[in-house]
Amino acid sequence: MELKFLGVSAATPTQDRNLSSFALRLDSGELVIFDAGEDVQRRFEAAKLKFNTPTTILISHLHGDHVIGLPGLLFRFHLNERTAPLRIIGPYGIASFLLSHYHFIGLRATKYPLTLIEVGYPKLDTPPGQMMMTHYSYFLSENLHRHIIQHTSNDIFVNKDYRIKGMWVDHSVPTMGFRFEEADLDGKFDPNRALEMNIPKGRLWGIMQDGQNIEINGETIDPVKEGIVTEKRPGRVIAYSADTAKCPEVIELAKNATVFVCESTYAYLDEDLAREKLHLSSKMAAEIAKEANVKQLILTHFSSRYKNIGTLEEEAKEIFPNTRAAKDLMEFFIPL
Repeated sequence: MELKFLGVSAATPTQDRNLSSFALRLDSGELVIFDAGEDVQRRFEAAKLKFNTPTTILISHLHGDHVIGLPGLLFRFHLNERTAPLRIIGPYGIASFLLSHYHFIGLRATKYPLTLIEVGYPKLDTPPGQMMMTHYSYFLSENLHRHIIQHTSNDIFVNKDYRIKGMWVDHSVPTMGFRFEEADLDGKFDPNRALEMNIPKGRLWGIMQDGQNIEINGETIDPVKEGIVTEKRPGRVIAYSADTAKCPEVIELAKNATVFVCESTYAYLDEDLAREKLHLSSKMAAEIAKEANVKQLILTHFSSRYKNIGTLEEEAKEIFPNTRAAKDLMEFFIPL
């Protein structure tokens, strides 16, 4: 599993930094894309990401520097004759944003399966049900499935391999932080111990690898108790907070994360501006990481006023030493 940073700039791109987006590439090859700043499609190529692989795109909020690249990426999927399924998850309004592009700039209908999940903001009156469904029946894909979630749970997508949680943070527009939680992993299998117990290699080994008991010669064998397989291992957790002020929700979002990717728009000297704009400074991000007991903090979303983001990294390290400042096209591997 690895992270690839496609853009780390806030609001305005610079010569060296594109707007916010990063990719999580799973061991299966599936992609999870967090936000889609301008020109993300070109960064896909530079990062050697595949345009035709199962993909989930998570949009934190509808400010331009986090979503403007999405229509261009969808255009590119169409031109590449994509067939792999795509899932887009964002706050309520993401469908209308894409529909306007469909009507006014000719965003093409596609044939690949598309699931569009809009998450209602509990502090606003989000229209219930399948509102305007007739308009969406031809929108983007003949295989479109559109869902509106009334946000009563943090779970916004769950399958057998992982779950994605969305948690509202404190910003000037409805904004979600995301938490990707990998399912528990199988324990480590000891083939020598299995052979010691006269369990022949084959189907029974596969059953034990899943932690299940087996029957052999009239005897029930618990592979965990017998030391053939270790206990299941907790999966990896990647938490991401885009634009936010420091708040209890972002601490809960990051709690015990393997990797916490966090906005760090401002340096310590500009903390007053961070508070005014409902953003974080480098030290605020580090304080959140320390309080949330994360393993690794990666800073992103830097104001264009800072030429040297190494300064922000050093400020954060004073509070949380295991900190890195992301750079465009930086790769970060997340081992088991």
